[in-house]
Amino acid sequence: MTRRAAGVLLAGVLLAPVARASPAATVAAHAWAGVRTAHVEVITDAPGPVAMRVALRLESLRGALAVLLPPLVVDVSPVQVIVFRDESLARAYAPTWRGLQDEVAGFSHAGPDRRRVLIVDDQGRMPSVAQHEYVHSLLDVAWSDAPLWLNEGLAEYFSTFTADDGRAHAGAPVGAHVDWLEAHDLMPLHQLFTIDQASPDYHEGDRRGTFYAQSWALTHLLLSGPESDLERLARVLVACRDGARFETVFTREFGSEQSLRERLHAQLEQGRWPQRAWQLPATSGASPRLSGRTPAAEVLGTLALEFLSRERAQREDAEAHLSQALAQDPRAADALAGMGWLELMRGRRTEARGWFDRALQIQPTSATAVRVLASQLLLDVVSRQALDERGAVGGYVRRALELALAAHPGDPELVALLARSWAVSYGDDPERGYEPAVRAARALPGRSDVQLDLLALSALTGRDAEARRILEQRFGDGASAEARHAARTALLAGAVHRAGRIAKSGDIAGAVTLLDATRAQVADDPAVARQAQGYLDSLHVATRRVAEADQENKAIAEYNQGVTAGNAGRYAEAEAAFGRAVSISARPEFQEKARRLATRMRQHRDGERAFALARQGQLAEAIAIFEAMDRAAMSAEDRKWRDTNLARLRAQKR
Repeated sequence: MTRRAAGVLLAGVLLAPVARASPAATVAAHAWAGVRTAHVEVITDAPGPVAMRVALRLESLRGALAVLLPPLVVDVSPVQVIVFRDESLARAYAPTWRGLQDEVAGFSHAGPDRRRVLIVDDQGRMPSVAQHEYVHSLLDVAWSDAPLWLNEGLAEYFSTFTADDGRAHAGAPVGAHVDWLEAHDLMPLHQLFTIDQASPDYHEGDRRGTFYAQSWALTHLLLSGPESDLERLARVLVACRDGARFETVFTREFGSEQSLRERLHAQLEQGRWPQRAWQLPATSGASPRLSGRTPAAEVLGTLALEFLSRERAQREDAEAHLSQALAQDPRAADALAGMGWLELMRGRRTEARGWFDRALQIQPTSATAVRVLASQLLLDVVSRQALDERGAVGGYVRRALELALAAHPGDPELVALLARSWAVSYGDDPERGYEPAVRAARALPGRSDVQLDLLALSALTGRDAEARRILEQRFGDGASAEARHAARTALLAGAVHRAGRIAKSGDIAGAVTLLDATRAQVADDPAVARQAQGYLDSLHVATRRVAEADQENKAIAEYNQGVTAGNAGRYAEAEAAFGRAVSISARPEFQEKARRLATRMRQHRDGERAFALARQGQLAEAIAIFEAMDRAAMSAEDRKWRDTNLARLRAQKR
């Protein structure tokens, strides 16, 4: 009652509402602190030891998962976790669905620069939310194509993770899910298995509640059941990470949908949700390092990159954060790279390069800034066909990556980008890209884009057996249609490159054989198969043209030989050479010219024979030879030659 009266009084006194500061201005005004461990970087504006608690908990979770489900854990750059003390500020960064912001307690997202988690400092929910989103970040590296139900199920299951006395525990009942399942029907498993990020069931109303609760319950069944179930799930993770079709492997390990549904219903009827406990690794201590005050410019920069990396980039929000960041620190490398990315989105490539150049001047080199410029420049240039431009961009990106790798040696994601720079722009020697592609694929076995780059470079460098193995294992039935198409396109591109070099060396048959074999390999993708046939047709046309050119060159050589012999008075030899030129050439005009010269050489040869007879006194025979010549077929010059000589011989006879 008192609060309401006070509110009315204040409303009467204030003449205008107080304008709220923009999110960027609010972030800039707050004090931020950070904690780093080997695998987590926590930034927060919350007071006290919040960052330390979150970092220790997530590091401990990672170590525990490395023991329980090793395929979930891949050693890459730290996940960045941003903890907001203010829920209203956190809401400004929530993802959107159909133009509206999702109501979420936190979220994780993988951008080209890094994986990040954004959550609110809510003591009641923060530990479970942080753990849930962190599991998503781990899965993004370990198996980015994991089915959504399993992705969310694992995240919910391990959101209950706790650790004490060297033991890890997970799988405690999630009250909200238990209550939901008691009040709502399950959806058919085949429907659950097909839900993805674009499905309304993942975002809207009761369907969303059922999706999350049932995903958690099914995953709980698999993880808190017999030890054999855990082993089966690990085999599923490895097989699918390596390219197997999830539905096939999952059914093989866990049985039919009917049997799984029966197990799930039995679990719900019992209402028991046992936890799993296991031993923590001896080295699970995180040894966190307080980084002290984190500049607001750094926080603004990373939030701007988050806006830009969304499926629908929020450019205006990103620009507001980038401008605020650079106003505070003109040398904020990630913000400089973000400005370059923003200009690249606008098609202003020269301006983008200027911002990227400035980011590269900052020492030590920022790995995240280089990931941004490398990934986005390569993505931009691959859409254009100018080879010289690809070469320039590829060289620029490689120089930037060398700087970053010198500061962060062995970083697998930087190595992967180095390999990609060669896949995009290989020039005449793609061999230099193969070794980093192998290293990246070993370090990031669950990244299909990294495997695609290795396939492309294997095909480009003539490692056909390896390219076929990757195509069959990683881009078969278990891959998406888009991934399968990209893999077949990469295989064909490598074959076309090598066929061109083979043909240039003169081995046309070898080039045709290579393209023909590749066409058979991509036959299950009609679009790529048509491209392969097009290249083959072009090669056949080129082959015919080369053969025709060779034939004409031989005819010209015979013709020139005839001219030389005729000028030397070797008329029989010249006639034979012109005759061969006629038989070799396919050009009517050239044939006619050579035929006339052959006739002329024969006439000159007959004339020489007539002169020899005349010298022997056989004038009648000599005259007969000249008279037998086809005067009508002669040129004016040759007719004059015939008539003059015939007249002389007749005069001698008289």
